[in-house]
Amino acid sequence: MPEELTEETFNQEFTEGAAALFFCDETGDRELTGSRFDECSFRNITFHYEMSRTLFADCIFDHCDFSNCDFNESVFRRCVFRSCRMTGTDFSWSRFNDAELTGCEASYANFSCSKFKVCSFSEVRCNESSFLSCTFDNMQIEQCGFVSAEFNDTKLKGLDFSDSDISDITVGLNELKGVTLNEEQALACARLLGIIVKR
Repeated sequence: MPEELTEETFNQEFTEGAAALFFCDETGDRELTGSRFDECSFRNITFHYEMSRTLFADCIFDHCDFSNCDFNESVFRRCVFRSCRMTGTDFSWSRFNDAELTGCEASYANFSCSKFKVCSFSEVRCNESSFLSCTFDNMQIEQCGFVSAEFNDTKLKGLDFSDSDISDITVGLNELKGVTLNEEQALACARLLGIIVKR
């Protein structure tokens, strides 16, 4: 398991104005591993930096593109993501605390070994994404897509997928305990587990 991020971890800190200027500068790639961003707003920004072990606190991401970026072992506290593109993004071993994702494209993203606490996903597409060995605490899900997503070794207790698409997900019997599904989803999961359902 990665080390906990502490105040001494971060080698660069940015506040709202400095961060905005930083990402408007197109002089070339920068090393941002271990940076910290507080109360920053990002709009229509394409991230093409190494961003692992980075802390974002009280930040807003609006129509940003994180495709194939590396955010592993990062922390997102009280952050909002609106209509962002996260295709293939690596969020493994990250922590999302009081985070909100709305209208985002996160297919093929890697959330493995991440922790979600008091978070919400609304109209987020996570098709073929990995949620291997994740933990969820007070997680709200609304009209999302998890087609062919992987949830092995992830307890789904307390999650409500009833208005989302979970076709062909990969999950074990023990992980399904306590999850809320609609009738069609429950039948599909039963078949997935080799249960024969007679009508």
